[in-house]
Amino acid sequence: MLALLSISTTLRAQTLEAQYRGCESKGWCRFWMTASGAVLRVRPTGVPQISGDEDIALALRDRLNALLASMIHQHKRIELHDLRELDDGTFAATVTVNGVELAIDPMLAQLGAKKIRRPQPPD
Repeated sequence: MLALLSISTTLRAQTLEAQYRGCESKGWCRFWMTASGAVLRVRPTGVPQISGDEDIALALRDRLNALLASMIHQHKRIELHDLRELDDGTFAATVTVNGVELAIDPMLAQLGAKKIRRPQPPD
C-alpha cells in the first residue's frame, strides 16, 4: 500500500501510460501501471458513478469493458492523467485513449442520464 501512495503523490501531475485489465460494476477499472508494475483500481473521471441500480451499473461496466477492450485490439494508447487517491482506497484519473477522453462516449453519457431520469413510483 505504501508503494501505491507514493505513486499517487509523486506522479499525480504526470501522464501515465497504463494497460487496461477490466472494469467492475462498482465504477472502477483495473489498470497495470507500466512504469511501476502496480495494478490500481481507477474510477475514470467524468464517467457516471452508479449506485443502487444494478441494471444500469452492469450496463456501464459492460460499456467500459467493450470500449477499453476494443482500444487494446486496435493498439491504441491508454493514459491516466491527474491520478489521485480517493478515501475508499481506489484512485481517480482522467482516462484518455489516443488523447481523447473516455468520458465523452455518448453511450456512457446516456447511461448517466438514465440514472438521473428514473421515473418515481406513484404516491
